[in-house]
Amino acid sequence: MAKSHMIMQQVLILDGEQYEAHIKVFEVFGNPKFPQGYKVSCALVEKETGVLYVLLDNHEPYGYHLHTKLPKDKNFRVSIDVQDYKEAIELFFDEVKKVQNEK
Repeated sequence: MAKSHMIMQQVLILDGEQYEAHIKVFEVFGNPKFPQGYKVSCALVEKETGVLYVLLDNHEPYGYHLHTKLPKDKNFRVSIDVQDYKEAIELFFDEVKKVQNEK
């Protein structure tokens, strides 16, 4: 089994406690599913209902991608071209702003 360790874990409260943004980044070693060496998960969740609105993750064969049609279509993905996980997290927060502006 490949070794890993967590390098970031945050829960941010947004919009007067309406949403939570869950950010997790693991450095992984020797796992072909994560060729850049990081496993990233960012989720925007409505706090009261637990409904997931935006998800960013990365894994083969998709690389970094956003699920932007949640909760209706969990299989819809938008690939994103980024240099590293930090840039991916910035794009996640761009999508978060879109959801916040729609509500």
